[in-house]
Amino acid sequence: MTRKLIVLAAVLAMFCGFGAAKKLTLLSFNKGEMADDNSNAQVSLSEENVEKAGDFSMKVEFGAKTATSGSYIAVFKPKKGAWNAYTNAKMIIYNPSDKEVKIGWMIKGAKNTNTPENRKDWPLTLKPGKNDIDIKISGVTCNDEKSILDLSSIFIYGFWNLTMDQPVTVYFSKLYLENSEK
Repeated sequence: MTRKLIVLAAVLAMFCGFGAAKKLTLLSFNKGEMADDNSNAQVSLSEENVEKAGDFSMKVEFGAKTATSGSYIAVFKPKKGAWNAYTNAKMIIYNPSDKEVKIGWMIKGAKNTNTPENRKDWPLTLKPGKNDIDIKISGVTCNDEKSILDLSSIFIYGFWNLTMDQPVTVYFSKLYLENSEK
């Protein structure tokens, strides 16, 4: 009897839209979560450039490219790595500069390889002030322009400085996934 009720509840949840993941916060800055790897970049929590008083943002100070390295931040093997239930990545990023800056966003899929058939890169141009970013991630083609990005178990995601010749500072206020399909 109990098993039948559980099955019935699961079926009803599927048809009523319950249980379908709608939103997943990737990094909760208010809980102290930040990128866990970086090169030539400083990462800290900040009370600047937030959506509401009392919140925190992740301040990232990307350095200029050096002779041996670029500047990036990343999250390796994220705890929240199953992204296949989501259609879009959404971000609120503040650019405190009075000029546009360019950063990149990268996802490596389930395979632990750095090959074009397992990676997708997006350039992001940030105007001065608040930038609401919405990127479709489901069903996207990898950098090889043939393979579909496997979102079942993300290996790494990260951001890097595309301006290269100069340092760039940005504030991440929100970073989450959403299922935008109705």
